[in-house]
Amino acid sequence: MKERTGHRDLQLFKAKTALLRRDYDWLYRKSFNLKELRVMDELERLSANSQRLRRVFMAFLLLLPVFNALFWVLVGMGNKVVTHNLPVTLDPEIPAYSLVLCFWVSMIPTSLIMYALYQLIKLFGYYGRGAMFARENVLAIRTLGKSIIAWEIANFLSSIVLGNLLTLHRVPSQRLLVVGVDHADIYALVAGFSVLTIAWIMDEARKIKEEQELAA
Repeated sequence: MKERTGHRDLQLFKAKTALLRRDYDWLYRKSFNLKELRVMDELERLSANSQRLRRVFMAFLLLLPVFNALFWVLVGMGNKVVTHNLPVTLDPEIPAYSLVLCFWVSMIPTSLIMYALYQLIKLFGYYGRGAMFARENVLAIRTLGKSIIAWEIANFLSSIVLGNLLTLHRVPSQRLLVVGVDHADIYALVAGFSVLTIAWIMDEARKIKEEQELAA
């Protein structure tokens, strides 16, 4: 309901802006309500920019599995740039089955990034329709924070599995199990919990706003 209300408000602002531009000159518009007109223009720009960002996130969402597959193709080709980011040093020849298994394991954290991007797509979709303080916005931001934390946990666990898969062709005594945490992992967890905190603050602000509207 709040989303539809926000959408109607935005459409009304657009219609009033178009009417003012068509029927009044600048001096009359200024004396009419310049502050209101500026708000209308800001809402229009916010809506347009939100839709642009939404399309960008949709493109990233669709391309992520392709980039992941390309990464493992380059690993199989021995590309030094991408192999530098792997948890173990690669042997000259890696069996194809190891690369295929690595791809599917790496798709687990990748799918969580895709889910986080999906939440951003929903969020900017709400903004594009004029729903700035709806409950759905808070839910999308909260889910985004949880997705970041889940991605970091999955990324940590998948790196352990990848280290073993990349040395699976070796004799059992030479297979590796790599466990490690770096600064990026800590930053990701901090970012996830920060997003959850922002979602909580926005939810409290939304509740206060609703209470004030009911009391008015």
